[in-house]
Amino acid sequence: MRKLSLSLIAVVVVSIISLGWVLNRIYIQTRGDDPGRSAYAAYLAFSDDLYSSLANSPLRVEFIQNWNRHSHIQLALLPREDFPLPDTLAASFDQGERLILESGEGVGAHYALDDGLEVLAITWPAHAFTESDGKLELILTLSFYGGVTVIILLWVWPLIHRLLRLSDAARKFGKGELSARVNVVGVSYIREIEVEFNRMADRIESLLNDNKLLTRAVSHDLKTPLARLRFGLDALTDTSDATQRARYAIRVNRDMEEMESLINTLLQYARLDENRIQIQREEFDVAPLVHSLIESYERDDLAFVFDCPNSPMTIHSDQRYFSMLINNLLSNASRYASSRVRVCLRRQGTRLHIEIEDDGAGIASEEIEHVTKPFWRGQQGTKRKGHGMGLAIVSRIAEWLGADVQILRSKSLGGAAVHLTIPM
Repeated sequence: MRKLSLSLIAVVVVSIISLGWVLNRIYIQTRGDDPGRSAYAAYLAFSDDLYSSLANSPLRVEFIQNWNRHSHIQLALLPREDFPLPDTLAASFDQGERLILESGEGVGAHYALDDGLEVLAITWPAHAFTESDGKLELILTLSFYGGVTVIILLWVWPLIHRLLRLSDAARKFGKGELSARVNVVGVSYIREIEVEFNRMADRIESLLNDNKLLTRAVSHDLKTPLARLRFGLDALTDTSDATQRARYAIRVNRDMEEMESLINTLLQYARLDENRIQIQREEFDVAPLVHSLIESYERDDLAFVFDCPNSPMTIHSDQRYFSMLINNLLSNASRYASSRVRVCLRRQGTRLHIEIEDDGAGIASEEIEHVTKPFWRGQQGTKRKGHGMGLAIVSRIAEWLGADVQILRSKSLGGAAVHLTIPM
């Protein structure tokens, strides 16, 4: 919004200054040849000539009387004592300087006669040299406000256009079209708002899709253990054989553990989806942490190869969630590997690369884009125990930590390969 505000202020200021300067130049050029001003100059020149003619004329009284009967320019002789002036003007006036005064009758030029004993007043009607009738000023004023309005409208139109697009996308999204997005262009006054709207829409669509997927998966995965649990309870009540009852009790307990595991997985994923999760970043060495996690998955039929340089691999991140991320990757690799898992750590610039590969059947190329979804198990996953939440949790944590996750096929072992890149 700061960009929008600064842009609006700049447009208003620049338009006012530029239009004001242009119209002022037009006014000056137009008023330079104003007929009113030319008439005023001619009147003053005429008055000076008339004064020169009457200054020493013995017939000036008769001339003035005859003149006043035939001309709208009126002449008058006034006693100097009836023409009081301030001291600052009196000295220069008595020495012959012309004095211009305006009254209700018009504008008059006054001259001192007879060594300051009389005053010659030549009065010209004011309407004869009116400087302007106001039309030019009115036209220029309207042009100024009209020009500013047009410039602001030209600036506002792209904003209105983008707001209409945003409003249309929001209306469609509100009606259930979850794919509705705003096409963000390179130059836009509300680009940040459009980007945030698209990000919000992506988040809401992802949450709704996750909710649908979770609902379907939970209803499906809970049916089987619930059915077995009901069957086991019915069998327990119907049989009196102690051995048979013990066997049924073991099955019931196993089914309950499976349901408990599913519920714990759901709760874990739900907690990861909460916005109030706070990342506690700290510095720690990745190598010993990963090595300790590998040790918990080692078994006789599975060999782990840990490839790590001797130098410290220190990163600044949340150790608890980083451990959860690596733990899920190792759990997946150990579950699907045939006999070997390779873990490699390497530094490249300011980023740490972690590669976890196995020699299992791998992930089909058409399933790679789906494996990070909750409860997606794929063809290989249906043959093994699990809920299909490992990579979904990995994807969510990686997003928080600013890490990139790539799922590929291992070139050396032939199974799945997960490449994790995280800022150091």
